[in-house]
Amino acid sequence: MSLSIGLDYEMKAITKLKETIETRLGWGPVEDWSNYDFEKLSDEILKVTGVNLSVSTLKRFFGKVKYQNKPSFTTLNALSAFAGYEDWRAFESSEMEEKVVVNETEQPKVQQSPKSDFRLKPYLFSSLVLLMAVAVFMFVKSKPKYDSQDFEFSSKTMMTSGLPNSVVFEYDASKADEDDSVFISQNWDVSRKVLVDRNGKNHSSIYYYPGYFRAKLLAGDHVLKEHDIQITTDGWMGILAAPQGEKPLYFNRDEIYKENEVGTELGLFEKYNIELTPDLPEVWFTNLKDIKGFKTDHFEFETEVKSTFSGAKAACQNVRVMLQGQDDILIVPLTQPACMGDIFLSAYGFGVHSSSADLSGFGTDMSEWTNLRVVCKNRQVEFFVNGKLAYEATTTNPVNDIVGVHVRFEGPGSVRNTVLKSGELVCVFD
Repeated sequence: MSLSIGLDYEMKAITKLKETIETRLGWGPVEDWSNYDFEKLSDEILKVTGVNLSVSTLKRFFGKVKYQNKPSFTTLNALSAFAGYEDWRAFESSEMEEKVVVNETEQPKVQQSPKSDFRLKPYLFSSLVLLMAVAVFMFVKSKPKYDSQDFEFSSKTMMTSGLPNSVVFEYDASKADEDDSVFISQNWDVSRKVLVDRNGKNHSSIYYYPGYFRAKLLAGDHVLKEHDIQITTDGWMGILAAPQGEKPLYFNRDEIYKENEVGTELGLFEKYNIELTPDLPEVWFTNLKDIKGFKTDHFEFETEVKSTFSGAKAACQNVRVMLQGQDDILIVPLTQPACMGDIFLSAYGFGVHSSSADLSGFGTDMSEWTNLRVVCKNRQVEFFVNGKLAYEATTTNPVNDIVGVHVRFEGPGSVRNTVLKSGELVCVFD
């Protein structure tokens, strides 16, 4: 195989890998994905493969950010494993084998001159019959296999708030075909599903992280029913995120609540024997609750954050402030000025990387209290850092409800004075 043919096969395999993951996730065309979708995908890949692919890496791979270089083997291996293959070579080989089989089974085309009109008619008739058969097949295929009215799917949480929290699902999938296995998917990624008894009625599961999730009842690859689940917190919750397969550490309320702020200090890490080297632990502060009337197209949000650790790999003191929507998210990166060359800003459908935009306004001294203010009026968003306009954008995703706030630190950090407003409505996160 020549070098050019080999490269051609490789590029086609990369394209096929994109399509495979896009189809498996079932989130619609990748062109319509929001930054929240890429955040979810990054989390799911980490859970499945143990490899942490950044949002910017995934955006480059799927073409949301222009990038000329070929994806690294680390990226290709992780995505291939997520798609169900051993590694990138295994996926690439499977694609090449499929193409060889297709090529070997293709019949050579021989052009013949017809001797008479009579000899043409059978071929025309056969072609017409074939076209009609294809049309009928496509029509039948396009019709839904199942009627959602024939199935039941609901759930209840065992606690009104707090973590961990168990969810009990109640379902009726008895009318599903015997050939289709029945699953319950508890996350946005339908590939992360659990096989359940088609004649059963209940299934329980534990959620270790707060958030907004989409639960689905499936028969084979068909979604029968779906509904949203919100795992809320009782005020601010401090969580030390854990690697795939391990349980997170929950800080006690009296360990993180101080006068007018919540936060962690080095002493708390020492108490739990949490190492800050060689890799930085990620600390989440989350405040999700049942709030009403705050929409993603019109609001005013304000908070103050501070990173209290700059040693080891925390020289950039990266902080991400997230405003959670029901099916969307706004993510504001804050970092030391020297590190603003690799950050990503997103807002309910809008997203931009610092490689193609001036995001220098989000660089500031994170060792000091940093004021972040976000003002959105009729989808027009303005971001202010310490009173200065840092960026302007326009949201594009469908409008939905805002349900809470996440702040993520690399190591110790603190949050205070977090408020969400919309007209006369005011929500204080305390």
